[in-house]
Amino acid sequence: MPSDRLLRSLLPVCVPAALSPRGSTLAAAMPWLVWSAALVLALLTGPDVSVGPVLAAVPALAAIAHRWLGILGFGVLAAATQTVLRWGSTPLGGSALPMVTIAIVVVTVAGIAAAVAREGRERTLDHVRSLAGGVQRAVLRPLPQATKGYRLAGFYRAAEAEARVGGDFYDALQTPYGLRLVLGDVCGKGLPAVDATVTLLGAFREAAYDEPDLAAVARRMDLSLRRRQGASGDDRYATALLLQADPDGTLELVNCGHVPPILVSPEHSRELSLWPGCPLGYFEFAQDEPLRVDTHTLAPGTSLLMVTDGVTEARNGDRDFFDLETAVTGQDLGPCPQALTDALLAEVSRHAAGGRLRDDAAALALVRHSPQAPGALTPS
Repeated sequence: MPSDRLLRSLLPVCVPAALSPRGSTLAAAMPWLVWSAALVLALLTGPDVSVGPVLAAVPALAAIAHRWLGILGFGVLAAATQTVLRWGSTPLGGSALPMVTIAIVVVTVAGIAAAVAREGRERTLDHVRSLAGGVQRAVLRPLPQATKGYRLAGFYRAAEAEARVGGDFYDALQTPYGLRLVLGDVCGKGLPAVDATVTLLGAFREAAYDEPDLAAVARRMDLSLRRRQGASGDDRYATALLLQADPDGTLELVNCGHVPPILVSPEHSRELSLWPGCPLGYFEFAQDEPLRVDTHTLAPGTSLLMVTDGVTEARNGDRDFFDLETAVTGQDLGPCPQALTDALLAEVSRHAAGGRLRDDAAALALVRHSPQAPGALTPS
């Protein structure tokens, strides 16, 4: 039959197209697979079985993953294939041919309309993601990789897959009083948590340059958060860890109810003992001193690792908490903060059930690289 000869000549041309980069995913390859199946069915069964309804599904499947021009191409291909099947094989089409052709045209037009709408939504989503990326860069500024006597690295991972910012925050500023860091965690999620994060970071970035006393920086942050509480009616609080690092290795730390940092050295890791303090937003309710300034000395080549509770409270399938000290102990990472944070992120992701964190997580690693006399981190 003439139609058989035409179909057999089309197969070598169309099979490679099914294996093209466009068909690299199942959704993109489905129209090609269904069309090829229709051809094979027509060759095997002859005029006894109509494959017109199968061909009508080709442009509909194309609408799932292809753009409008591709859908139009699949519609033309389906209609042309139906015409080839009709040619020399009148019983196959008969009076049903117009209905099959109309069905292919209707499905193709509907698929094009759906693709145009989908592409519009994708452009809107891309724009929103671009704006979210700008918000992330404004809220969580890139950390300086090196500053006077220290090297820095950190990470932030939002619990929500599409989120760029959330309730965890950090920043590092070189101020007239030394390098100052903050790592914090606003309770809750969503836009209110992001708004509180912006409030706290704004207060830190201003007060860090103005206040000689690190505790005064924390008080300014607490005041800004309490003003936000009064203005918005949202009484959420935040924990935070503030740190000031001098070039000689002297560290001042103010803990506002946050997870204590971990001292990481080649030999061992241990939690640094700090005054627990009071969360930001609650200073006025503290019965005694809401915070204190703890002073320590960081030895050269030693790392100070600060994390949020999204790291320490990550659970595996057995509901076991992540053991931070064990995870960072014995790893030959050298005095490299980036290697430390990368290893930590890999370990906590491996520990979390399904590899997905249930809470926002952030970490900062501070390494003293100035060649000073060796020693351990000891209270001064």
